Amino acid sequence: MEKKFIKILCEAIKQRRILRFYYESTSGKKEWRKIIPYMVCLNNKGKLELVGVPEDELKRPVDDREAGHYLINKLDIQQFEILQETFDDPAVPRKIVVNTQVRPVCRFRYNDEDEKEVIKRWSKIV
Repeated sequence: MEKKFIKILCEAIKQRRILRFYYESTSGKKEWRKIIPYMVCLNNKGKLELVGVPEDELKRPVDDREAGHYLINKLDIQQFEILQETFDDPAVPRKIVVNTQVRPVCRFRYNDEDEKEVIKRWSKIV
């Protein structure tokens, strides 16, 4: 099920679609989230994460925005929506997306990037 879900997330990022889901953070905060997703990656503990900018961060200047990191094993596909809303930019500085410290499973691709070159650097999980 996780691999299928990862494929769905990567396709949503490719299509530049906004996501909405219910999530319980490690601090225990339970709420619906709406994010601009830009990456699925393995974190430094070997756990798969969805990374994106929460809607409420969009009020802040681009350089001050903090991305949310959501453990994929804590996402419930039954409480998860790929919205019709789309985005043109991942809402964080380009260097954060392109020069990420982790190896992505998939990530937002800018229009001026070569798709084959970008994909070549991705982890092969799916």
